[in-house]
Amino acid sequence: MSNTYEAEQKELKEKLSEMESYLEAETDKTVNLQKFVQKVKRITEPTELTGELVHEFIDKIVVSAAHYLDGKRYQIIDIYYNGVGIIKPLRPEDLEADFQRHMAEKQQQKKTA
Repeated sequence: MSNTYEAEQKELKEKLSEMESYLEAETDKTVNLQKFVQKVKRITEPTELTGELVHEFIDKIVVSAAHYLDGKRYQIIDIYYNGVGIIKPLRPEDLEADFQRHMAEKQQQKKTA
């Protein structure tokens, strides 16, 4: 019975070490996310993209090779944000929709000006 108890104690100590490592990693992720949110709160709606903003918010930008789909050129761009990595990778369809929306707004502004 003593051997069973000692084996169980050893197993529990090993699991405790693993759980502490997991908790520490998750805590680090939470802290990084909180830092990112604090940065975002400092600048709620920037009117232009400055070098300072890029350095503060973006860790790196990865631009993939261009490819064509249905006669349209697409290029995947992954933006890795400081502390949180990629938040939401955009699909080519999303990029096209955003571009079309932007162009429509631009045309609307020209008409009203």
